[in-house]
Amino acid sequence: MRTVDVLLYEGVDELDFCGPYEILASCRRVIDGRWSEKPAFQVQTVADRRATVQCAHKLCILPDKSLAEAFDADIIIVPGGPGSRKDNLPLHVMEFLRKASDTAEVIASVSTGAFILARTGLADGHRMTTHASHLETLAKAYPTIKVMRGSRVVSSGKTIMSSGGISAGLDLALAIIERFEGKETAKFAAKRLEWTGNWAETPCHSVTVAATPRPAAAAPVSSGPAIVRR
Repeated sequence: MRTVDVLLYEGVDELDFCGPYEILASCRRVIDGRWSEKPAFQVQTVADRRATVQCAHKLCILPDKSLAEAFDADIIIVPGGPGSRKDNLPLHVMEFLRKASDTAEVIASVSTGAFILARTGLADGHRMTTHASHLETLAKAYPTIKVMRGSRVVSSGKTIMSSGGISAGLDLALAIIERFEGKETAKFAAKRLEWTGNWAETPCHSVTVAATPRPAAAAPVSSGPAIVRR
């Protein structure tokens, strides 16, 4: 059974973490072609401190563990939300993710959670996506990341995964199930959810950031009347 840490912080979007949590925590092993009673993942929520976290839309939740108590999870989910783009995220969060990268099989961002991964440096040189309204912002702020448009789920290398905005976190969770438990299990999970989305990585293209136009050169100042030669 693989372990999953779902990161929480002030201002996290509710569906960004609740969707993947529900899908992974409810996933069961498929045995002899049947959905069994054996859980495929052990999922817990973690935060800087084991104190109530207020989410983006005022839902308050008590995380299962503090970052100091979290186990060395196989999979880390980094959800997005308004809090992901603030500069006051606890340094412990960044340290936790960098340390987790030494042992985790997957570190995956949902929506604007991509900005948190980008700030750790773990996404440098990787392909990533985020919420459609923040693609260009991510590309401008982190030019070492190849920001992709047109896919709900993007995998880069063995470890980094990312998804588009909010509901795309459901596709991300199903893609994680397919990676670790196989396509048949992912289909069973999607059927249980009555989910008809496409969690397969589809062709996409990188976001092109327009160069900042240079100011026009000043016209030369004439030192006297122009001479017209005939």
